[in-house]
Amino acid sequence: MNTYLFLYHETSFFEVVLAAYFMNTKGRVHILSENKSEIHTNEGVKILVDTTLDEAKLEDIDVLLICGGNINNIRSMEQLHKLIRQCHTGQKIIGGICAGREVVSDALHITDFEDGTQTIGNVILSPGNEYVDFALAVGKAADIYIDEVDYQETVDYFKFFHAPKG
Repeated sequence: MNTYLFLYHETSFFEVVLAAYFMNTKGRVHILSENKSEIHTNEGVKILVDTTLDEAKLEDIDVLLICGGNINNIRSMEQLHKLIRQCHTGQKIIGGICAGREVVSDALHITDFEDGTQTIGNVILSPGNEYVDFALAVGKAADIYIDEVDYQETVDYFKFFHAPKG
């Protein structure tokens, strides 16, 4: 399974780190951006880009996650909107968190979303402060958990800080 994280200058990387960790257990995580320049995150981290929007191939994408950050850097990025719409038509899993939620909902003309994390078909939308819920929902949509017990153990550990029993 290929997960593509769309990152950009002044992105808030912490919002997708846990989702990337979960998705890496079932495939490969790729960093996607507008161009090949280094990404400078809000956390002061420099990230190298694997693939640009020009290079991305729809058939290679299983999950597309749009990170939050400075929305002014991506709000009117038509090439990103086009990829989101193509992924939606192709029944790919699409996640948007914080500013990414706004971009995904704009691209797909979703107007009535809730305040919290929600799944609408193959689309997961989340506010930035619910990055754990976002990661869990992305994993659930991608069917990465072995069974309901595995999912609940993951929820208990990452959301409620309860160590596994036994």
